[in-house]
Amino acid sequence: MTYYDQHMHTHFSPDSSETFENYLEQTDGVIVTTEHLDFNDPYNDGTDTVLDYDAYIEEIEGLNLQYGGRIRRGIEVGYTRESFPQIQSYLEGKSFDVVLLSVHQNGEYDYLMPVVDTKNPKDVMNEYYDLCLEAVRNVDQANVFAHFDYGIRRLGVSVEELKEFEPQLTELLKEIVRKKMALELNTRSMYEYGNVDLYRYVIQLYLQLGGTRFSLGSDAHSTDKYRYHFEDAADLLRENGVISVVQYRNQEEELARLD
Repeated sequence: MTYYDQHMHTHFSPDSSETFENYLEQTDGVIVTTEHLDFNDPYNDGTDTVLDYDAYIEEIEGLNLQYGGRIRRGIEVGYTRESFPQIQSYLEGKSFDVVLLSVHQNGEYDYLMPVVDTKNPKDVMNEYYDLCLEAVRNVDQANVFAHFDYGIRRLGVSVEELKEFEPQLTELLKEIVRKKMALELNTRSMYEYGNVDLYRYVIQLYLQLGGTRFSLGSDAHSTDKYRYHFEDAADLLRENGVISVVQYRNQEEELARLD
């Protein structure tokens, strides 16, 4: 199986206007979209960003009849402590191939908002990684932990500065291993936001802690970012002795070799 992009958005997410058809034109293989679920979303004026599941499934089923069943179903769950009951209620009874888990915000502001620049960076990092650990512990339905660096993108963190938080990162990665989740290599984080060295460090730490599951995702919101720098990310995994990534169908693991 050819490894495919496991983190993409379409017009079913409010920050994208892309179509399934345009993604399908990029490949002869499988695609999966992972649409946003963020309650009290600061980027949506504090309202709820909730995937219209029925419309999503209806469009995919129609297109799968035309395109040979090449579209899989996914969701990106944005965790906050306050929204956890709503997340659980939303996911109940719904069927996805893959569930990504993210921390985008702290219940007051998104970590990519300019207000972060007024905060003490170490306070932001402490809060963010505490929330990440809480999210992984609480959300049992998730398959992939996405962009571990989301909450620190605005901070310009070096590897040495990130290492100061190694105890928290260790607990987070241990929990990801315990829950048998995959760790996402978010290629826009790595090569657009310039955090590849942070990923290199965390990959090695994750492997030392017994981690084996990796996922590749571009976080594309349009086709120009589809499989963004995938070969570079695959090369980094190969350099660390990783020969395959994990993909999901009906939330069951499938291995895709990197050769």
